[in-house]
Amino acid sequence: MKEDSNKNQHRYTSSRLHHIISSLPYAFLSLFCKRDKKLIVFCGMHCDCFNSNSKHLFLYFLKNEPDYTVKFVVNDEEKLKSLTQEYGDHFIDTRTKEGKKIAIHAATWIVSWLDLPLGGLFLRFRRYVLHLGHGILLKGLGFTEKDGHFIKKLYYFLNKSNITCSLATSDFMAKLVAKSMGTSVRRTVICGQPYTDALFNEPLVLPEIDNTEFKVLYAPTWRKHSEVKLFPFADFDFEKMESFLTQNKIHIYVRFHPAYEETIPSDILKMKNVSLFSAKKYTEVMDYINIFDTLITDYSSIYLDYMPLERPMIFLPYDLEEELKTSGFVMDYMENTPGLKPSSQTEFTDALLQAKNNPEQFIQAIKDMNQKLNSYPKDCCKNLAAIIKNQLEK
Repeated sequence: MKEDSNKNQHRYTSSRLHHIISSLPYAFLSLFCKRDKKLIVFCGMHCDCFNSNSKHLFLYFLKNEPDYTVKFVVNDEEKLKSLTQEYGDHFIDTRTKEGKKIAIHAATWIVSWLDLPLGGLFLRFRRYVLHLGHGILLKGLGFTEKDGHFIKKLYYFLNKSNITCSLATSDFMAKLVAKSMGTSVRRTVICGQPYTDALFNEPLVLPEIDNTEFKVLYAPTWRKHSEVKLFPFADFDFEKMESFLTQNKIHIYVRFHPAYEETIPSDILKMKNVSLFSAKKYTEVMDYINIFDTLITDYSSIYLDYMPLERPMIFLPYDLEEELKTSGFVMDYMENTPGLKPSSQTEFTDALLQAKNNPEQFIQAIKDMNQKLNSYPKDCCKNLAAIIKNQLEK
């Protein structure tokens, strides 16, 4: 798995570098084009996904800012057609001349990843390019990634010329974001993530979720060095775990990276009160995460997105040394993860009972960590829209 995942990682980086190089003529032309300050172009992952922070901010502008024309890049013919039917004529394909023309003339680009509507260099010249990211930094990324490949570092180096500012969720995080991007704190915008607004919506009702049970989302991170181990305890006992969950009406919903759902051991998913919460079916986890009473993770930044709910969290850093050697972390892991860290099945089941029966004991530590790492978790789209409009008025 390690070899295959590394190949995928470099394949995406190589394709992104190709995107930059192949679009250089349009980037050059873009230097001389007139900018439309009322036109904003948004972009998601790989320029073909309608997702993440870009999606949430785009929908906010579409609903609340009628003075602006907003377009979302979806370079996939079937997805574009489907989204146009659902939302209207607000989507473009920048593989076409018409799509390129719209992107070139926009005075603002909003992206979640470093995938831009058009590739090239110096694209922030006379344009405001805001990089929102797709989660708060925890593991090393960009210039802070410990074993980052040369091609990947080159990609980040070239993109420094394209990004005006990157989003940071607190003053503390601004320094870490700047370091990972190879820029300065002056090139950060401090605000909450747009998709955090979904936390405070009414929880969605899903037929496969039993609301009479204590609902736990188990969302481990993708690993470079090995496959994920669920319930990684030396004393793991299948029957005892199954009995504990059913007796206490605790249901665990497992969520893997969509590319690796097939690696989940089938016997785990056969356990009573353990189910798959598929990332292929529920692609935007932030739309559903407020359904769950507790979160279990290891090194995923999903816990930082979950923290504004002020609900218990459990961490399973069973291979911490390996993670330190590979990706590394932008901050001290143990110091900045507010929750119990069981190392045996007995400790794990005790942690679940504490989360279910005495959630108040976790709240103060989570509040303190929110203040440090995620200072402005409410009204994020509204506040960020105000920042962008103010920038356009300069």
